[in-house]
Amino acid sequence: MTDPKLDHLATESDRVVDIGDLDQNRNLKIRSFLGLVLTPVFRELTPRLGWTEMGRRGITPGQYFQDFHNEPAPFGYGDRFRGRHEVRLRLSISNEAREPATEPLPVKRLLLETRATLFADPATGRPPALGFAPPLGKSAEAGSGRVLHVLTRPQNPPGQRWVDEVPEELAFLALHSFDEPYPTIALLREIEPDFAEIDFGGLSFPGIWSMANTDVFQHVHAREYTTAMENAVGRALAIAGLPLDRYLPTRARVIFRRPGFVGQPYRLALKLFRRDQTLVALGAFHGGRHGTAIPDEQRAAVFMRFEGRLA
Repeated sequence: MTDPKLDHLATESDRVVDIGDLDQNRNLKIRSFLGLVLTPVFRELTPRLGWTEMGRRGITPGQYFQDFHNEPAPFGYGDRFRGRHEVRLRLSISNEAREPATEPLPVKRLLLETRATLFADPATGRPPALGFAPPLGKSAEAGSGRVLHVLTRPQNPPGQRWVDEVPEELAFLALHSFDEPYPTIALLREIEPDFAEIDFGGLSFPGIWSMANTDVFQHVHAREYTTAMENAVGRALAIAGLPLDRYLPTRARVIFRRPGFVGQPYRLALKLFRRDQTLVALGAFHGGRHGTAIPDEQRAAVFMRFEGRLA
């Protein structure tokens, strides 16, 4: 008789955030979500997931997709955030054409899915003095997050990097099907027809990744792309003449396709769309130096879709 599979791994978190994790209205910045959603999983669950052992055999869980929902409150929140975190093993099977001229073929991917729900005490009014804690109400949902890591063998030759058999380190987890469409750039860049694009004449932000942008995995950290995108959205709002202090970010989705490295030039191409008080920003990171032409979004190293509204 075989042992029953565990449906998922779960943990809880309780963290006092730094003052820089909240904006001037005491709401979470999008750049703060990564630590709140994933840090407890890496800290508490990594030993049970066997990432180190898998790594020795050449298998790596590569972060591919993240989806953060922000719930801004009228007076923001206190500085204590609690979280519920769950990790599941999922199998995605999608029909994909690897090249435009080829027929779609089934592609199998093993995914580690992290879901987190964040709670905090909403402020019921302004603080008595600048920098002091505001009066707080009862706990409420302040945001949520979902992150997909794809299991790959990155050191293998192209075409031999997929992991389609459950590694022995994860065999204790039940394998759930991934029934929704696999996240792609094509899906993220779809804009509803009643949105109007704000014409910037091809707004883009060039830069060079430095040591300050990297992490211990020898590439640019995921937070750095989010920070660059938040900064670019702010500049785009200013160019469009929109009030920066009334902008509330509500959702951020990101697809990571290729890592960036120290010393590598990059360019962030940005588009901004508006429908009444709702805003959507699309950002595409491309490595290397480019001329005035905007490279193909489909080939972006990292692609982002940020959504928000004007209060």
